[in-house]
Amino acid sequence: MTEPDTPADDAPLDLPERMDFAACETLAASLDDRRGARLRLHAGKVGFLGALAAEILLRARQEWQADGTAFDLIDPSPDFLKGLALLGIPRNALVQEDPA
Repeated sequence: MTEPDTPADDAPLDLPERMDFAACETLAASLDDRRGARLRLHAGKVGFLGALAAEILLRARQEWQADGTAFDLIDPSPDFLKGLALLGIPRNALVQEDPA
């Protein structure tokens, strides 16, 4: 027996504009709530990416990968990508490129 998918299951989680220390507790709780299900993170509005928030996202990607569950970070903003670069995190550590 399979459980039916609901529209909320596939709805992306919008990341906040400021992914600083203050946003980390909420981010971690939101990710924990979605554990075990496909995760789609929308990073299009991120204007600042801090180190702790990046670490939380990296940990989540590893957890989803270990679970064999889809993890997609979609539409990263230029500031999100700049934050990754400034932190020395390769883009492909979080952003899966579409083959074109």
